[in-house]
Amino acid sequence: VELPLGATEDRICGTIDIEKALTEGVKAFEPGLLAKANRGILYVDEVNLLDDSLVDVVLDSSASGINTVEREGISIAHPAKFIMIGSGNPAEGELRPQLLDRFGMSVQVRTLMDVAQRTQLVLDRMAFETDPEGFIESTKPEQEVLTAKLVAARERLPK
Repeated sequence: VELPLGATEDRICGTIDIEKALTEGVKAFEPGLLAKANRGILYVDEVNLLDDSLVDVVLDSSASGINTVEREGISIAHPAKFIMIGSGNPAEGELRPQLLDRFGMSVQVRTLMDVAQRTQLVLDRMAFETDPEGFIESTKPEQEVLTAKLVAARERLPK
């Protein structure tokens, strides 16, 4: 589930249909992104540009595993257990420390500047698009070497 830049609190948390609640006396909940992300992944685009109040809402739900929506004296709580993944450009603003703590890993992605590497990347992508199974088969030996390195690294980790 993607949490886009510019999303409102109602879009993230969900909202209660007040009209239905008043006219029919029923709690009609319209789920937000946190409900949709429950037991899945919440991808936050440009996480470092997310408004502070929205960061607080996402952090509260992430920490407790529950999202509570309260509007006009009506309260609804639902599970909100999700894995959070985010992207952001550090040049556009720092990540709040509380939010940084919610990510178990961070990766810096840099642009390839070497012409030969960029060319090979494009050629590999074109080969994959033309024949995905053939491309996967052609890279199998290299993938097996990388897999073996990962397995060996995992075995060296403290138990």
